[in-house]
Amino acid sequence: MSSVLGHASVGVSIYLVRNRLNQSQVAWALPVLVLLSIAPDFDYLPLWLFNIRQETRVTHSLLFGLVTASLLWFASIPLRRRNPTALTFVALVAASSSHWLLDLLVGVHSVPVLWPFTHQEVTSPLAVLPSAGRLHWRNPYLWRNLAIECGVLWPMLAATVAWARGHGVRWINTVPGRVSFLIWLAFLAVSLSLTR
Repeated sequence: MSSVLGHASVGVSIYLVRNRLNQSQVAWALPVLVLLSIAPDFDYLPLWLFNIRQETRVTHSLLFGLVTASLLWFASIPLRRRNPTALTFVALVAASSSHWLLDLLVGVHSVPVLWPFTHQEVTSPLAVLPSAGRLHWRNPYLWRNLAIECGVLWPMLAATVAWARGHGVRWINTVPGRVSFLIWLAFLAVSLSLTR
């Protein structure tokens, strides 16, 4: 699975595609998108709190993403009346769907993307992100993998935001764009070299 930081980073990036961080009138959309991007991992709460294991992680399905995006779309109607472009339904679905997509990019765990239509889980042969590892602050692999994940994701997300704002080609030809590309290539090479 991908890390909470990785998932949250995608939510922040989706927010930045349409909004700026200093726009206080639409700041409410940022935590909504971050929450949606990490929400599927809330299925760990029964395990952590009550030691209850679930066989199928239904929160990692496309249906769960569409339902949660729809609920937040309707719940945000009063806020969107004042700023209709602050949060789109596409952004909500992208945030919720990004979770299982990142988990698939780890290439280790299967994901029940099409539940309840089929109980067969999907596994990706493409493993470009390291797994989060054992969640303990003293686990050195957790910190190493977190750094690798950020090194792979953040330049890609920065390029996506730049492209969405109409600066894509110009941004790549700047010093920050070129440095980001080199950082991305280096971390991608390290990630691909890891044994899964």
